[in-house]
Amino acid sequence: MNEFTTLIWQPEVIEPDTAAGQARLLALRASGTIHEEWDTLDAQLAELATVRNPQIKGNPKAIAEEVERELSEKGRDGYGVWIHYPWRGHLVRVLPKSAFIEVRTNRNNNRITPIERELLSSKTVGVVGLSVGQSFAISVAMERGAGRIKIADFDTLELSNVNRIRTGLHQLGQPKWLITAREIAEIDPFIELEVYPDGVTEDNIDAFLDGLDLICDACDDLATKAALRINARARQIPVIMDTSDRGMLDVERYDQPERIKPGYLHGRIDEESMDMFHACEGWTTEALHAFVDLDSVSERGRKSIPLLGREILAWPQVYTEVAAGGAFAAQAARRIFLDQFMPDIRLYINLDEQFAESFS
Repeated sequence: MNEFTTLIWQPEVIEPDTAAGQARLLALRASGTIHEEWDTLDAQLAELATVRNPQIKGNPKAIAEEVERELSEKGRDGYGVWIHYPWRGHLVRVLPKSAFIEVRTNRNNNRITPIERELLSSKTVGVVGLSVGQSFAISVAMERGAGRIKIADFDTLELSNVNRIRTGLHQLGQPKWLITAREIAEIDPFIELEVYPDGVTEDNIDAFLDGLDLICDACDDLATKAALRINARARQIPVIMDTSDRGMLDVERYDQPERIKPGYLHGRIDEESMDMFHACEGWTTEALHAFVDLDSVSERGRKSIPLLGREILAWPQVYTEVAAGGAFAAQAARRIFLDQFMPDIRLYINLDEQFAESFS
């Protein structure tokens, strides 16, 4: 892979019913850069037919008639789109955008209805920090909880990150934003992505926040956490913060200023303190108590605190808790977008504690 392709993250959508699309496909196939090609359009069309009319499942004749009707305008050669993933050298043929989304999200019905799906597709989420945040971003993409995702992280993947970031060893040394963007594109090439390779900074925070319907704060930097909330409250954007310890999930409803306590984080942090945290260059004990509440962390978390930097390199996290936290955060975001009950609240969703309470 050459230097140019290493930072490519946007898939190329090629329309085979246009002269330009046909020329592009011919050029790619002649270039020697396409290593694998998949055309499962017939199976996708059959699935589309049964999604639209479940009663014909198992009836090949009826399915074939529906497929023929679907292809009648452009024919098979001109139907659908080809997706080119240059970082893999793959060409994949899929249904056109609306039909692709209809089939890919069909198993969401009726947990998420088609009308709700359309509403969610109009939403934009911003994710800051892509260790824990990657789980949230992928969860949103999987159930199509938003049509547009902005991701921000300046860090690269290290071997010790692979305990909680779902990826392969061939990605070591790659930017975390690049890994996440490519994974989302490979799940759904029609989700719009915007990337911030330098993370969220004072120079780009306005651009990052523009158009956002929700922020997922999964970053480690205190000043950035403070800046996100100061700006989110001013813009009335809700913030979700997922921390894996004890399954702590903060839902901050700055979009409902009349229903929340003064200040930030459910009234835990006042204006003066948040301004002070915004100016800090690193974490203080006061800031940790304000954001996390050290007295409420898990027993193993408390025992880890005096060992940090001496016997333990960093705050302990395991994948099951990170994955669960991302999923719960994505569910909370969906509830906000669909105007379902989701208060300004700090929740603890912890399986170990559920078992302890139930069977002690």
